[in-house]
Amino acid sequence: MSKPGPILGASSATPLPPAKQTIVKLFSTSCETVFAGWEGPLLPKAVTILGDRFRSGQSLDLSELLCVLPSARGTHRLHSLLLEYATGLGLEYRRPDITTIGSLAERLYVPTTPLALEFEQTLAWANVLRQLPAEELEPLIPVVPPSEPIAPWLDLAAMLRRLHTELAASELTFQHVFDVAETESEKRRWKLLDFVFKGYLASLEQVGLSDPHVQRRLAITSERCRTKKMVVLVGTSDLSDALILMLKNLDSDVLSMVAAPPSMSDRFDEFGCVQTSRWVEHHLPIQDHHLIAGGDVADQATAVAETLADFAGQYRADQVTVGVTDESQVGPVEISLRGCKVDTFRHLGWTVSQTAVGRLLHLTATHLQRRSWQSLAALVRHADVGRMITRRLNLDDSSQWLTQLDHLLAGHFPIRIDKPLTEQAIKAYPLAIGASSIVQEWLTPFSDDAITKSDKVQPTIAHWSRAAAEWLGELYAPVDASADTTTMSDVGVRTSMALESALKMMGRFAELNDGLDLELGGAAAIEMLATRLGDSRIVAEPQSNEVQISGWLDLALDDAPAMVVVGLNHPFVPGSTTADPFLPGTLRTQLRMADNDRRYARDVYAMHLMLSTRSDIRFIVGKSRADGSPTPPSRLLAATPTVDAARRLRVLLGQRREKIVVHHQWDQPPRQNGVAIEGSQLPIPTLDLSGDDDIVRAMSVTAFRDYLACPYRFYLRHVLKLKPLDDLSGELAANQFGDLVHGALERFGESSDRNEGQASKIEKYLLEYLHQYAADVYGSDASTAVAIQIAQAERRLKAVAVVQAERIAGGWTIHASEAAVSESDGAGVDVDGKRMGLRGRFDRIDHHVETDRWAILDYKTHGHKPEKKHLAKTDDGHRWIDMQLPLYRMMIPFLGIKAPPPEVALGYFNISEKDEETKINVAEFTEPQMLQAEQIIHDCIRGIWERRFEPTDERVEFDDYAMILQTGVASRMLDQGDAWDTEGAHS
Repeated sequence: MSKPGPILGASSATPLPPAKQTIVKLFSTSCETVFAGWEGPLLPKAVTILGDRFRSGQSLDLSELLCVLPSARGTHRLHSLLLEYATGLGLEYRRPDITTIGSLAERLYVPTTPLALEFEQTLAWANVLRQLPAEELEPLIPVVPPSEPIAPWLDLAAMLRRLHTELAASELTFQHVFDVAETESEKRRWKLLDFVFKGYLASLEQVGLSDPHVQRRLAITSERCRTKKMVVLVGTSDLSDALILMLKNLDSDVLSMVAAPPSMSDRFDEFGCVQTSRWVEHHLPIQDHHLIAGGDVADQATAVAETLADFAGQYRADQVTVGVTDESQVGPVEISLRGCKVDTFRHLGWTVSQTAVGRLLHLTATHLQRRSWQSLAALVRHADVGRMITRRLNLDDSSQWLTQLDHLLAGHFPIRIDKPLTEQAIKAYPLAIGASSIVQEWLTPFSDDAITKSDKVQPTIAHWSRAAAEWLGELYAPVDASADTTTMSDVGVRTSMALESALKMMGRFAELNDGLDLELGGAAAIEMLATRLGDSRIVAEPQSNEVQISGWLDLALDDAPAMVVVGLNHPFVPGSTTADPFLPGTLRTQLRMADNDRRYARDVYAMHLMLSTRSDIRFIVGKSRADGSPTPPSRLLAATPTVDAARRLRVLLGQRREKIVVHHQWDQPPRQNGVAIEGSQLPIPTLDLSGDDDIVRAMSVTAFRDYLACPYRFYLRHVLKLKPLDDLSGELAANQFGDLVHGALERFGESSDRNEGQASKIEKYLLEYLHQYAADVYGSDASTAVAIQIAQAERRLKAVAVVQAERIAGGWTIHASEAAVSESDGAGVDVDGKRMGLRGRFDRIDHHVETDRWAILDYKTHGHKPEKKHLAKTDDGHRWIDMQLPLYRMMIPFLGIKAPPPEVALGYFNISEKDEETKINVAEFTEPQMLQAEQIIHDCIRGIWERRFEPTDERVEFDDYAMILQTGVASRMLDQGDAWDTEGAHS
């Protein structure tokens, strides 16, 4: 960052300004409204107001107060400011009871019947829905899910629970919506929902539980809302109708602190909630310098870094808040700021699904349901699972068994874990199979077999919750949830907190009401637990030198003197209710629920507070969200005079901002031996060519082609033995399909059937050998794609049978199949007095007995002639790109063929997807071309001996090492653009 220093200073308490307040008693209720102004943040003012009112000598006793704030962050901040206030004045302090709006209702009454937990409510909804005939549910969902699995029903039940909660907040029921519904289909839907709701209440009543919203309504109608404490509302500008009625029902005092001047009192109700009609036409005090144009999410994150660099001379890190209007913006902002060596703290925290514990539950649920090798491969890559397997295998690291597992999946394509593997796979990959066995044993507690009739234990959610808690506790035994988190890494702290959250939730589920608990299998139970836990949030403790990242709803009460807000865009702010499938905007307006106007009014007021209560603030208006979809500017920008709004929109959408130079730590050029490396910031790795011994002593025929294409890639493949491995592919790669066809032809060529001359019999033999090979390598449980490819190989081999019959009729016989020579047989090339060993395997050697002619053929699963694969066109003619057949000719003396090498035919047996291209194509290279090829072979060997392994500047087709050589990096692509275009023109 260009100016990062001052922003990372030590933390100190934000000074509290003197109270500026006006008490207005306008209503007949017991609520006292305090308008504290909006010249400064409300929370410091609230502290001063409480101090002035309740301080007695050297004591500040607030224990009889119930303070209510909009969010958890506000509660923590108020407590912190009160403690600083009391400590600074040397007061004996007794803290108030501090809670959020969401937790207030149950503090104001005592239910007549125990309240159902949120998940118990969902289970009750699901119980009623599952008992209804499918045709009765059609007004609600067009396609009714089957009774099993339970997950879709729980999702539907949770949706109805949330719908009921939203209606109840406005003192409405499903019947109220039915009364105003206009179309027949809507009336059918809401009549059904009202019927299901009544069944839901009856279901709870049968098990001795009740719905919290019904209990709240009963408390209001029977005037049972009570609290022994004085309720202090701090900045609660958006209370629900139900909560307001509960507050009105209290006989204790209520104090509402409003961040607004007394002149604006007519814009709020007695409890400090905004009056929608008075705010929808309000103009915000926006100035041009408050707005910053941004592009995509990455550019908006860069704009945050630029703004903080601009603030750095005036503010410390703890004096700046970064606001986000959508959670997807948090990650890019964190990356950008940490790249500038600015630490961040996210008040939104993390969902448990984003932690190791959440991912473990998700991966486990997936594997228990699928029982596939692919799901196993994903599960064992979870770091905690991998460590457990490595420990039980008594290995030092996981690389051995993971590599075997990857080879198993990439080479044999098994599907089901419970299906037998081939003998070949069992013999080749014992560690991978051992890892699989460990996982299956580890997951035994969730097997249906683990529940025995003798135990008389029913597999219910409560049972599985207890089992899952024990299972998690064993895996994470080294992670102590009560450990001193200051000694742990950020990831370790999150894991510890997520584990604590998971165990707490499982503990609640273990005590589910027996009448609502469901019987289900272990896989479904883990999926359900993963889903329910996934949205839970964990938040660590902020440090003094961190920039705070907060959500939109926390920003109005934030008291940092500087702020930058990312994403002042639609649809983030204000939120829209128009597209709600059950309660669209028009219906909400009819029902007098919170609608688009209400959300707009709330956000206009919140933005006014942000603008008014701090010295410096910037709003970044982007153009697209994280998924690339466009995001128009927020409607809040229209809350100004029309001419100003139009000018600002034109600037934001049409002009680029003036950028401050921001240096990320990864912007610094890499260094070698203390010297900066120019060019790419990720240099291609340097090869270690030290040592006196020859790097390569023998070469295969394909190795020469690799060296000609790129010496550097040759070194990676043939010296370092680095080869790509894809364990995610469900189908045979091109080389594997070639091996499949080769395998059948090899077995045919080595059998006594190879001299058969009748096409139908040859076809029969080839297909038999094909299926033998497939069974030996892939078994009976390979993927569907592999089965299709085997069928494609069958079709090709049928065409081969016709060509082979013609070959036999022409007097040719298969002399040898898969003949091999190597340096141990004396095969090699002498160059400048030294010898390079040669290795080669020959698919097929044919002999014509009558004429004593010989032919060496290589099976190819394409239709190209040898000349096309060996020679590339150039402006001067041709150049050699593959040396396979010239090398074959050089190796003829080691094959026992009694014929001069130039007289031996060399070519391809093409096995194409097109029947007409399936034929034998003999190469027609001229003698000068073959002599030129020998010279090139010598040059390749010299280059290897001289250790010339520089990367090529030309494009490499089917590049396995693109990541290492960064061929996808834009700068390199541009540098090679001309060469690529030229090649493309020839192709």
